[in-house]
Amino acid sequence: MHESIDWPRKALPARHGNRKIFSLAALVALILFGARTALSYWVALLWFGSLGYGEVFERQLALQWGIFGAFAAITFCVLYGAFALLNRAHRKDLPLDHVIVFGARELNLSVQPVLRFVAISGFVVIGLLTGGAMASEWPTLALFWVAPVKAGASVDPIFCKPDGCSRSR
Repeated sequence: MHESIDWPRKALPARHGNRKIFSLAALVALILFGARTALSYWVALLWFGSLGYGEVFERQLALQWGIFGAFAAITFCVLYGAFALLNRAHRKDLPLDHVIVFGARELNLSVQPVLRFVAISGFVVIGLLTGGAMASEWPTLALFWVAPVKAGASVDPIFCKPDGCSRSR
């Protein structure tokens, strides 16, 4: 018969000071690592604004963040969907828990929540990396989306860009 082991919990002393120090250290790290990017955006905004192109900078920034968000979300959804399908297909192959004999007692360790947490955390990291990589290539995507129409320009045979040809052949 499976039996769960409940370890006695020790009363820990209140350590509110450690939380404050950790929060302060996290805030300082955020300022140090984010200050360069924030300052770069601020200088670019001032420069574009002084030339009368503040709206261009705002559109560029919106395009970068939109591409980042879209590709991060799409990557996460594709990976999570594949994981869900594989999990459903191989549910019988994966144990819900694992029994470890510890001394003379059996200890049940649940596998499913740990597997789900590791997978979702990995999908989030991969999605953020993919979104960042695609956001760095925003000029290429912007040139593709708004390519000007030229007389006699060669046409992309797959996407029919830039002069919007029809696919009827």
